[in-house]
Amino acid sequence: MPEAPAGRGANTLIILTFVVALVAYAAFALLAARWWISGLAAPLVALLLATRQARARFSAYVFFSVVGVRTAITGHWGSTLFALGAIVLMESPAALRVWPRLGAPARMARP
Repeated sequence: MPEAPAGRGANTLIILTFVVALVAYAAFALLAARWWISGLAAPLVALLLATRQARARFSAYVFFSVVGVRTAITGHWGSTLFALGAIVLMESPAALRVWPRLGAPARMARP
């Protein structure tokens, strides 16, 4: 079933929001904070989300969880709030439309 024009616009907006946020985070992580692994992983997660890969949602959850825990431990509360906000946004109806949850058979299958 084709998406309605309003649905496509919302999908594009949610994808663009995550891609821009992850690229901005990568720039911050690499240039200001010197978090090399996180800075290099962020564009990869953005690419997975932009191309709507089947396991992009899982990759984003892992990435944002690691960022949130690491920055909470080190006391960088701005990045912690960024990660928590991204996780909450991943639970929104718009994000669920763009990156649906995998069913049990799909989770158990090899990629």
